[in-house]
Amino acid sequence: MPVFGRHSFYLRGEIYNKAIFKDGYYMKQMTLDKLLRTIDFPGVSSQLPVLDLTNDSRLVKPGAVFVAVPGYKVDGHRYIPAAVKAGAIAVVAQRHTPGISVPQFIVNNTRQAQAKLAAEFYGNPSRKLKLAGITGTNGKTTSTFMLEAIFQAAGLHTGLIGTLYNKVKDIILPTANTTPDSILCQRLLRDMADAGVTHASMEVSSHAMVMYRVDFTKFSVGAITNFSPDHLDLHQSMAEYRAAKKRFFDMLPADGFAVVNLDDPSCQGIAGDTGARRLSYSLANPIADIFLADYQPRDSGGVVTIKVNTLDIPVQPGQITFTLRLPGRHNLANALLAATAALALGIDAAAISAGLGKYQGIFRRFEVIYNDKYKVIDDAAHNPSNMDAVFRAIMAENPPGVSVVYAIRGSRGVHINQAIASTLANWAKKIKPQHLIITNCTDTASPLDTVLPQEEEVFRSELAGLDADVHFKDTLRQAVSLAVESMDPGETLLLLGAHPMDEVACLFSELAGVKTTTRPRPPRFGSH
Repeated sequence: MPVFGRHSFYLRGEIYNKAIFKDGYYMKQMTLDKLLRTIDFPGVSSQLPVLDLTNDSRLVKPGAVFVAVPGYKVDGHRYIPAAVKAGAIAVVAQRHTPGISVPQFIVNNTRQAQAKLAAEFYGNPSRKLKLAGITGTNGKTTSTFMLEAIFQAAGLHTGLIGTLYNKVKDIILPTANTTPDSILCQRLLRDMADAGVTHASMEVSSHAMVMYRVDFTKFSVGAITNFSPDHLDLHQSMAEYRAAKKRFFDMLPADGFAVVNLDDPSCQGIAGDTGARRLSYSLANPIADIFLADYQPRDSGGVVTIKVNTLDIPVQPGQITFTLRLPGRHNLANALLAATAALALGIDAAAISAGLGKYQGIFRRFEVIYNDKYKVIDDAAHNPSNMDAVFRAIMAENPPGVSVVYAIRGSRGVHINQAIASTLANWAKKIKPQHLIITNCTDTASPLDTVLPQEEEVFRSELAGLDADVHFKDTLRQAVSLAVESMDPGETLLLLGAHPMDEVACLFSELAGVKTTTRPRPPRFGSH
């Protein structure tokens, strides 16, 4: 029976301690010489016990190895003296720091070295799990939660790593990144293994791939949702972005499965060189391994029948029928991905049908937060294909009128915002919104999400020629207030945007004077 320990990690200026399963693994005879052999330093003779591994000098405790990572804004090498003063017994770095009293081990890339060290320090925990990694531009979060629902329906002990939160069996932990850095990632996987988790789903971002966050992690299944422009502030080009996604499939083991969207040619190319066994899924192509055979629409969803065309999986159910409670073809595609990944992991048809049938959606993913005098939908749409999916689903509902509040995606660059603004303008021409309200969210955006003048200007330029009632508002409160005042019975209000709108449901409730119905919110770190 595992016992509760304390899981500490540093984020946004405070140390957060979370209860988590632990059986004392971290104290099991990891010595400095054994750990450093992992990164090709075989001549180290030190038998000093390594009690921790960290890249944050604020978390160093006696007996830790400190990894100095040069970040995008802060260089960890600056904090080597502080780490040593706090009790670090060794430093792994990319350059020598004079005047340091403990051994320094110099490597070409500390992010890569850190991934190796973390996997070794925590005992390569992914090898003890059935781990499914899901990548792609959109749909990662929904797909991981659909897969989690299937695992739960199968009666399995589960874990989850992703955008909304991390979960170890029944313990939910807040998260800062879609995919955590390699040390926290391996620690979470270790905690899962020690807690008796057998199956886990993980969102694998392109950031994770270029920062080596999941290197030396064994995935039983790797899956891709779709591929379209995003994160060009990090990758600089679509070629770099594609290469990041491709690298995930290149690292899958030969005994694993690569689950590929046959309806997206880019996905086929990204997974083209994988050494894993390939499984395809499709909404439109009957030659796919898993194919949408029938769909009977119902209110906010429909009855789905999928046909299984392959024998190269542990179970061969022929076909699976389930009720999907979410609208939109994008959610059909997410459900097919989850079903395909589950089949690859040997989950039977009954659990797949039950899990997807019970799944009711997650925070800010086409979330209907009010549906009385008019309907209000909250969605974290933040790139062109996100927006396409939302508006296609709205057009299928054919409401008598639509108004839109959109929060500009600040500090992400002109290029991606130009693409988003152009997409919004194209949809505005089709749906002819009653009101189109653009906001900078100066009242809710963090410094990382501050809208730059040039980013606002591309929206003003793209939307200038529309035959529509377009407004620009500085604050989210102003934008939502204007929208609420303008709504007529039967219409639909779309609240679209990324992190600065995470609390928009509460704001709408306050301004409209109505009660909202919301899905469970992710845990928060405190005020932000």
